[in-house]
Amino acid sequence: MVATGAVAVMVASGGATAAAGSLGSWAPEPGVPTDPMTACTTAEPTAVETKAVFNDPVAGDPATIMREMCSLIAQAPAGSQIRIGHFVVSGEAGDDFANVLIAAHQRGVNIQMVLDGWQDDKPPAQRILRALGSDKSAPSWLHVCSNVSPEGNTSSCLGTKGHHNKFALFSETGGQRNVVMQSSSNLTDLNSTTYWNNAVVLSGNEELYRVYDRYFGEVSSETRTDATLGTFHTEMPGGPVDVYFSPVPEGDPVLDQVEQLTCGNQTSIGIAMSDIDDTRTEILEQLVELSQQGCDIRLVHSGLEAGGKAVLATAPDIDVRVLDDKELPGTVHSKYMVVDHGDASEIPGWVMTGSQNWVHTSLRRNDEATLTMYQPAMIEAYRDNFERVFSVAQA
Repeated sequence: MVATGAVAVMVASGGATAAAGSLGSWAPEPGVPTDPMTACTTAEPTAVETKAVFNDPVAGDPATIMREMCSLIAQAPAGSQIRIGHFVVSGEAGDDFANVLIAAHQRGVNIQMVLDGWQDDKPPAQRILRALGSDKSAPSWLHVCSNVSPEGNTSSCLGTKGHHNKFALFSETGGQRNVVMQSSSNLTDLNSTTYWNNAVVLSGNEELYRVYDRYFGEVSSETRTDATLGTFHTEMPGGPVDVYFSPVPEGDPVLDQVEQLTCGNQTSIGIAMSDIDDTRTEILEQLVELSQQGCDIRLVHSGLEAGGKAVLATAPDIDVRVLDDKELPGTVHSKYMVVDHGDASEIPGWVMTGSQNWVHTSLRRNDEATLTMYQPAMIEAYRDNFERVFSVAQA
């Protein structure tokens, strides 16, 4: 744990970085022995404070985010409430998570959880359902979203595709109140072994907690209202935090944010984005313009469609790399953008992260949450993480 301003930054330790584009046999670097399939039940308590959390499959620590989640659950006292919105719980890692969640329920923590209907028949989800029940008049319950998508493979609560959320709300844990954890990571084996993910823990921001709590209430009742539409601005030590929730009925908040950017001599932009489809190429077009203005822009993705590739091909100064393999070096599953204007600039940078990919489904059809953090310590943490992800990606 390294203190960085008002934010503690948790990073996985590891040895030397493998060369980008290397096609040799990948193996975890020495340094952090861990069994990702027991990361939850063996999680040690960590300080509950505002922090950024990153996993590192190549460094041999792929389950950092799962450990952080379960540390928060394990530190929640009896009588407190945990509300979790997640996409899927499956596999051995999901079973391990279920053990910790059920144990918290058994010691008197009120747990309310919402899952996508895609894989609610998987054993970990079924175990949680048996333990919590589905009666929403009770203190604890599991709700499975019922809006089956036309494709038939997902079920959302508010949208028309899937409940793709990945957040947890803690009324109290580790002696702190109003704690929000927002992640890009699912509760599955791949996400705890070879996928690169990120998460943030935001502690003591009561306004942010209330906004998320309101959204959770709408998700669990499957009823959207104007009360959760738009972008919500909150203040906290270390810098402001904004949040908005999908489905977004019109406009594109990511594009709006990028269009407001100007480039200074030191401005750098790092994007680690799992998927980008051709409905969001306006974002890429704006990045091309920023590159022409002098911004240093780099992108790591695991899925980019033909239109996006064509747009980026017009900007040779934008360095694009791919990280998409179920084996090591793994797949980038994060969904973030970090903007750093450099030490000499008075213009604030920011980090945008959450569960939303840059695809039409995430914007218009999925249940999602997206944060923007104007916090220097978060900018530094995500900039450093991007350097790590970029270093193992293939050109």
